[in-house]
Amino acid sequence: MDKDRVTEKVDDAVSRAKQQVEEWFDETKAKIEDAAHKLKSEAEHALDKAQQAAHDAKDKLKTDG
Repeated sequence: MDKDRVTEKVDDAVSRAKQQVEEWFDETKAKIEDAAHKLKSEAEHALDKAQQAAHDAKDKLKTDG
């Protein structure tokens, strides 16, 4: 093999490796974003429940007090 063919093969291998890493990164990034979205949703739900519980407690104090 001459130098140009070796360089071409190495460049091709590097390009394929880079593409694979980018695919893995994009997949991991999407999973992280999905997890963050789920966590945000769960936090909002917990906050809604806490606010409702506080409102219910306030109403109970008004009627019992």
